[in-house]
Amino acid sequence: MPLLRIYFCRYLVPALVCGLLSACGKRHAADNPAAPDVYVRGDRVVAEQSAAQFFEGRVLSVQGDRLRLQAIGGSDSLTVVASDVYRLPPSAHELATNQLAICGHGEAWQPCRVVKISGNALKARAASGEVFELTRDRLLVPSALTELNLKRYFARSEAEQAFAHAADRAGDPRPEPGWRPALRERLLVKVGAAWFTGYVREIDSETAEIALSSPQRSTTVPLSALSAEPPSSFVSELRRGDFVLLRPSTPSEPWARMQVRALNDAELKLGDASGTLKSATVREVVPLRP
Repeated sequence: MPLLRIYFCRYLVPALVCGLLSACGKRHAADNPAAPDVYVRGDRVVAEQSAAQFFEGRVLSVQGDRLRLQAIGGSDSLTVVASDVYRLPPSAHELATNQLAICGHGEAWQPCRVVKISGNALKARAASGEVFELTRDRLLVPSALTELNLKRYFARSEAEQAFAHAADRAGDPRPEPGWRPALRERLLVKVGAAWFTGYVREIDSETAEIALSSPQRSTTVPLSALSAEPPSSFVSELRRGDFVLLRPSTPSEPWARMQVRALNDAELKLGDASGTLKSATVREVVPLRP
């Protein structure tokens, strides 16, 4: 046998085998999954009941990966998956500004964004825009899945707020040229910030008493708070992006502010703050001021 083959068989092969066995025996600790939290009856927790919706409770029982919880301040109980639960008080975590989190504000737990960190004192912003103070023991760092839910929640809330601001800036219905309300006429009346269907009971040169189908049976308003029912003479001027008031399904409901998403001679496609689309005819809408 050649000397090279003898050397390979006697020395190199055993060395390679030993090296492989040694490598297998030195697996990194990171390869082992972290042990899941173990909960027992009486533990205080915060649970994500549905996407970005949270409540605080106590553990009543544990069955495998499911926990039976009783909401704090209530008698109802419900079952949640352990992976949707956060222990109280929370363990220490590194925090960063602009980080999404779950904040305890008052008695509620809600989505928030960290805006300031000063040791144990924090400031956070809710999706509504409200800024409030809290301490680290009232802030939970979300899991990857919950963080995704929080991102979607904030994106949806910001879109709804932008819609509401744009709808408010659109103002009130465009006044019909030469129109003046008449006794017993059905029309639109502004009550607070909303518009309702009403009937003229009494009228003078400056005000009118209006009968309503809403719980507030009548109201007296200035003539500037009245608008004619559709059809409007301005519907031919509507463009994509304009805002309108849409006739409600029942007279007791307010006329909804909607945005024109598409239109043709016969039909309008309208969108609300949540992005839901609805079809309407020009006889069901009142254009708002451009």
